[in-house]
Amino acid sequence: MRLTDTRTGSAAEIRPAHHGLLRVAVHLGHPGRPFDLSDLRALLTADVLRRAGELGGRLQVSLAWAHPALPPGQVAELARQADLLGVHPPDTDHPAGPADVHLLAPGTDAGRPATGAVVAATTPARPPVTGEPPLGFLEHGGAEPLAVRLALLRHSYRAPVDLTRRTLTDAQETLDRWRRLVAYWAQEPSLPVLADPLRRSLAAVGDDLDTATVLAELDALADGPDPAGAGFETSVRLDRILGLELPRDIGRSAPRPVG
Repeated sequence: MRLTDTRTGSAAEIRPAHHGLLRVAVHLGHPGRPFDLSDLRALLTADVLRRAGELGGRLQVSLAWAHPALPPGQVAELARQADLLGVHPPDTDHPAGPADVHLLAPGTDAGRPATGAVVAATTPARPPVTGEPPLGFLEHGGAEPLAVRLALLRHSYRAPVDLTRRTLTDAQETLDRWRRLVAYWAQEPSLPVLADPLRRSLAAVGDDLDTATVLAELDALADGPDPAGAGFETSVRLDRILGLELPRDIGRSAPRPVG
C-alpha cells in the first residue's frame, strides 16, 4: 500500500517494521479548542487504512490516537462521534513505540517519526453548519452519520471538502438506493465475487486510499446487468473497506430499485 508522504509530496510505500503488524498513529486536536469535523476526517482516513490493510487477514493493524492533554469529556465525545461515523475505536490513545504510519489532522505534526515511517496529512472538512459536537449539524435533520462518511469518501483525503446540505442529501439518497439494491440482491442465490471490480477496487485503495474509485465500482454494479448473487457478494466485500453498512436493509423484501 502507498500513501502520499506530506514531507516529499510523493507516493511512499508503507513498510511495517514488524512482519504482519502495521502500527498507525492518528494525530488530532489542539490545546484549547474542541475537536471538529477535520479531526473526524483524519480518523475516517485511518479507519479506511485499517479496513483495507486487514482485508484478507494477512495484516493486523494497531491504531493509536495521539492528541494533546484535553478534558476527558472532550475525548469521550470524540469517540462517540467517531462511532457514529462508523470508525472503529483505537487500540490505545497513548501510542507506545514508533508508528509505521502517521496520519495528521490539519494543523498537527508527527514530532520525530521513526526512520522509514510514512507521514500523511489530511485536509480540512467543513460542515454546512458550524458548532459542537463535530456532527452536531445532523441534528437539523436530513442525513444520517454514514451519509457524511459517504460524502467524505467521495474525495481524496488530501482534498479539502466543504459539505453542503445538497451533498449530504445526495449522499443519503445514494446510500438508501444501494442498501435497497443489496437487500434485493440478497434474495437471490449467492454467486462468486466479481473478480474485476474487486481487483480494481483493491488496487485503488492500495494506491493512496482512492475510495472514489471503489464508490464508482459500486455505482457500476448498481447500474449493470451482472447477476444478483454476484452483485450482492461483491458489494458486501467492498463494504468491508467502505464501512457504509450496505447490508442494513436485508430482510425487507422489495422489487429491484430503479433510478
